[in-house]
Amino acid sequence: MRTVIVLAAALTLIACDGGSDQAAMPRNQAAPDTGAAAEVARLDPSIRDEVFAKAIRDSGAACPTVTQSQRAEIRTGVRGWKAQCDNGSAHLIEITPDGTAKVSSRTY
Repeated sequence: MRTVIVLAAALTLIACDGGSDQAAMPRNQAAPDTGAAAEVARLDPSIRDEVFAKAIRDSGAACPTVTQSQRAEIRTGVRGWKAQCDNGSAHLIEITPDGTAKVSSRTY
């Protein structure tokens, strides 16, 4: 009788999952790049760094040249880029679906 109760409880737990693959996927996984963000991701790194340097300067921050950029999580579920400038400043850049670059600059 005890085995039947344990088996029934186990089957109930399995049924609650519904066989979904969703449990295997992290809940805060960033969505794949689309639109303008996908286009920026496909750029040659040197061209992408030039685009980022211009976006940073347009935001009002100083950045003569971006020396390195890499993918980063801007906030939970939102991927963007971290750009390092040759003047030591660092910036987070999010590319919105309409192509706008949102720049957040780190200050010391």
